[in-house]
Amino acid sequence: MNISIQVSSTLYLKDPTSSEIGLKILTEGIHLMQELGFESFTFKKLAQNIHSTEATIYRYFENKHYFLLYLINWYWGILSYRLMLATANVADQRQQLTNSIAVLTGLPDASHPGYIAEEMHLNKS
Repeated sequence: MNISIQVSSTLYLKDPTSSEIGLKILTEGIHLMQELGFESFTFKKLAQNIHSTEATIYRYFENKHYFLLYLINWYWGILSYRLMLATANVADQRQQLTNSIAVLTGLPDASHPGYIAEEMHLNKS
């Protein structure tokens, strides 16, 4: 099965899911943003964490605002996909609502650094 969560290509310069370093940027970026907060988060700090250069990160994202927008769009994409799976072929509207509530309240902690990498692996298989 091949699952692909589409994120608008206007939010990135190079698809971060297309490479190992791109996935590392995503996972470490989430962790660092959670740790420091968005205002203190910088590509320089992220580059230090992933043992790379700022230039590498700038090959993927124009700035940290686009990086955050990418993460938000990806998160809503995976949530939408899970809602679709939970309600597909369910005729009873009450059951659809129950399934939807379970999806919306029962997702794993998306702030966990490994979460995005785990989900991205779903996209690749």
